[in-house]
Amino acid sequence: MKLYYEYGAKIYKIKAKKHDKVILYNTNFKKHIKISHPEMTIKKIQEILENPDYVYTPSRNSTLYYYEKNLKDGTYRVVINKYKIKNTKVVVTGYRVNNEDEFTIKHVHCVYDRKTHVSYEDIEIELENDIDYFYEIFNIAE
Repeated sequence: MKLYYEYGAKIYKIKAKKHDKVILYNTNFKKHIKISHPEMTIKKIQEILENPDYVYTPSRNSTLYYYEKNLKDGTYRVVINKYKIKNTKVVVTGYRVNNEDEFTIKHVHCVYDRKTHVSYEDIEIELENDIDYFYEIFNIAE
């Protein structure tokens, strides 16, 4: 997470799992998130964005994204939305999820699930292993 100033405002820049540029305005954190959701900290927001268990959108065309993570003391959600700068998202809010706030499969589109996610690096390794196997079977030298 990087900290910088824009027009005198303190801004945190975080590289999220599905978005390279997510910003959190310190004023939004102090005046909304910290007051309405005192259980949230900047460190929790960073952890949720960088290592979520799930990332949801209300629909395929939505600009809202819900990053969710199960921590020791409960499930937490951080909501981000598009920002005026291209390819940048902004943190809208963050809160602890209770039963009333839970999503169901029919209400959201899951864009990331930690349990089923396969990274590009894993695919590359698998392909390399397949090529090695092919060479072994047919006695082909590389």
